[in-house]
Amino acid sequence: MTMLWPALMVGLALTIQKFGDWYGSLGFNRPMVAGTIVGILLGHPAEGITIGAALELVYLGSISLGGVMPQDFGMGSVFGTAFGILLASKTSVAIALSLPISMLGTLVYQLFKIWATALVPRFETHLKEHNIKKFNRLWQIQRAVYLFMWFAMGFIGIAVGTNAIKSLVAAIPTPVMNSLTVAAGMLPAVGIALLMITLWNKNLAPWFFLGFAVVAFFKGTMIEVAFVGVCIAVLVAIADLAKSKQKPAAPQGGSSESSVEEDFFND
Repeated sequence: MTMLWPALMVGLALTIQKFGDWYGSLGFNRPMVAGTIVGILLGHPAEGITIGAALELVYLGSISLGGVMPQDFGMGSVFGTAFGILLASKTSVAIALSLPISMLGTLVYQLFKIWATALVPRFETHLKEHNIKKFNRLWQIQRAVYLFMWFAMGFIGIAVGTNAIKSLVAAIPTPVMNSLTVAAGMLPAVGIALLMITLWNKNLAPWFFLGFAVVAFFKGTMIEVAFVGVCIAVLVAIADLAKSKQKPAAPQGGSSESSVEEDFFND
């Protein structure tokens, strides 16, 4: 099987994902979106969505703050989904391949930032000279280099690396592959745990355990859990609205404290 067409499609998918990053946080770098795009371009949308959903759980707690970029989960998701589809391998293999590739993507992006920062004096010179034409031209060159860099990485990575990755996966012993499968099954839990660090609230804890109980003990599906969650959210909202209506209205004359403040400002 020739890798030319899949390499072009993966390069295009990675370019689309980075295009969303260039023009703002459009969400194209999220594994669910990136995996779906790769699946559609490669002709396997169902597999793309499945692998993207699994990777979304893994990278759930990975958030880029300011200039800190812990992992390029967009690039990792594109390559992980692509290799998972092209090699017809398990989701665990896609997850195992995605993690190191995401770290490589961070390194490549840092190298681009070094080059882009070196262009700042030229941008400042064009602004001081009021030469908007040269300023725009330099900005267009910077954008073209950025997008072409990612397209080239996607194309070369699939065209050259697919057979090598296939041989590597085939050479992995069965016990090691089973270990990778177990580890890949644990990584979504790690991603959820990282997210829970920022979202944990003792008032919300019982609801998290309720959702776990519905899945673990009653074998509920995600749709059933979501339905129960929506019902509970509506009931809580109605209760909060009823409590707010029962609160006594503030006296029209205002409290003594507000009167003192008004006298102070009037003086």
